[in-house]
Amino acid sequence: MKKNYLKNECLNFCNINNIFKEFLISNLNFEQLIAVTNLNGNFLLLAGAGSGKTRVIIYRTLLLLKLQTKPEKILILTFTRKACNEIKKRIETFIPNSNVNIETFHSLAYKILRKYTQNKTFQVLTMDSALSLAKQSFFFNEISNVISKEEIIKATISSRTHYFNSDFFKNLETHSKKIILNFLETIDLLKKNQNLYSFDDLLSQLYNFLKLNIIPISFEYIMVDEYQDTDNLQIEILKLLSQKSYLMAVGDDYQSIYSFKGATIDNIINFSNDFENTKIFLLKENYRSSNHILKLSNEFSKKLRNSFRKTLLCNNTSNELPSLNIFKTHTEEVKAIYNKIKVILNNTPDASISILFRNFSYMQEFVNIFDHYKLSYNISQNIFLENIFKDRTVNDNTNLALLTIHSSKGLEWDYVFLPLLLDGIIPTSIGNPINLEEEKRLFYVALTRAKKELFLSYPLSFYNNYGLFLTPTPFINDINSSFFQIKRG
Repeated sequence: MKKNYLKNECLNFCNINNIFKEFLISNLNFEQLIAVTNLNGNFLLLAGAGSGKTRVIIYRTLLLLKLQTKPEKILILTFTRKACNEIKKRIETFIPNSNVNIETFHSLAYKILRKYTQNKTFQVLTMDSALSLAKQSFFFNEISNVISKEEIIKATISSRTHYFNSDFFKNLETHSKKIILNFLETIDLLKKNQNLYSFDDLLSQLYNFLKLNIIPISFEYIMVDEYQDTDNLQIEILKLLSQKSYLMAVGDDYQSIYSFKGATIDNIINFSNDFENTKIFLLKENYRSSNHILKLSNEFSKKLRNSFRKTLLCNNTSNELPSLNIFKTHTEEVKAIYNKIKVILNNTPDASISILFRNFSYMQEFVNIFDHYKLSYNISQNIFLENIFKDRTVNDNTNLALLTIHSSKGLEWDYVFLPLLLDGIIPTSIGNPINLEEEKRLFYVALTRAKKELFLSYPLSFYNNYGLFLTPTPFINDINSSFFQIKRG
């Protein structure tokens, strides 16, 4: 039975001073305020793109602290150390040294296992140490003839379930699969002998330990950011952690795009089934995009199946429709985008710009022309996807970013370019089977990154190692042409 920690009351009846009440009212819209002040129960906060979901987590935490909740009783979970640091910094802007628990799932697992289990000497297997461990396997030379060094590292640090379900592994021939299986059996023995845990091992060990119900987990309020990115094991861990606490899950089913890491959209869809006495709130006011970009995104979102239907709103008016640019060749497409970027930077030197791609291989011609004309750019790194530009120096002193769409989630730019919008590129024809619904959500994420202007484009034909692409993506064909301005050449 859960404790009745704090009541869900109108802000007028909360036991806080008028100054703090005015602080909340002046910094939150009505939907955000409702989410912040509802404390007693399990809540799913469906936060549309650019709707201020992190703000809700911050201000809800501040309210809990103002209501005398001890900071050690509050747990905020997210997925990256960068996100943890951002949330901590924003909370401590108002309350220095707040001591609220702000963790990734993995860092929480590490701390609990270190503190409470008998095995306190385990070490974590990282990307840097994975190759060294792999070389100790009897099958290292054999597996090196089958898959790349990067793929060996991925196999070494991934959970078996995730790796065996990957498109890469499924598409291998039987002999190669057998070599990998033999290799991974030796890796498991090496990890056990050297007391090593991979990141996935940390979670499975935490789950097994929590099931014993022998440690004093005393969180009263748990908030989980990016809930749509959770996998099934993380949900089972949350069920154990929240048995005596209240849970708020914050996320957007429209932006569930990480199935290759084990994440599943079913978790956010089934929240009410997984946790008792739940309420669902919606943040639908978008603070990022112009009205025309938002209208286009809303129109495309109608194509998304198995999701909570929602239409985002904004007050950011603009006369500039998103543009759909059609070129004869990809070379013309690249040059036109280069010229447009030069115009933007000449007129607005501090403008933020991104070019988003389905995967790294499609960046090559842009890199060539930018290098030729000495246009400064940065290629975002991503440990989950094969990055053929991984050895390039990161240039932090530039306004122009080249990213995969997967890497762009959670980010925003003034101007966003989406080139090569051809069927087979997005939705991708690589891998089997293709998750068409996730490909739609990936395109939705790309559309909603833009603040001021959105440039869509494709050439009439494109050829690379993956094949010949001749047809525009059906994602564009499904949208009424009134939502964008069509330009040729």
